[in-house]
Amino acid sequence: MTDPSPTEQELRRRILVQLNWGTSTDTIALLWHGYLAALKECKLLEASVHDRLSSLLPRVGAREQSQMFSRQPLTPEQRLEVDEFLNRRPRKPVA
Repeated sequence: MTDPSPTEQELRRRILVQLNWGTSTDTIALLWHGYLAALKECKLLEASVHDRLSSLLPRVGAREQSQMFSRQPLTPEQRLEVDEFLNRRPRKPVA
């Protein structure tokens, strides 16, 4: 039986194809971030792969995603950590 989970290469291709359609909106980014988060939560995607694929998308919803994974509100220190992490990432252009 083959593994039904999508590969990093397949997900990367699908993300880039959709972004090339000119639909790089917050809505598209949030949908992809949610899909990748679900794959990670179900252990179908490693954290490092999740991070690499997420970096292809516009930065939106990072604090909310961090809260979702930690299952609790972020402390002021954690909010600062998320913001600092985002500031280290190159900003992707939004079409």
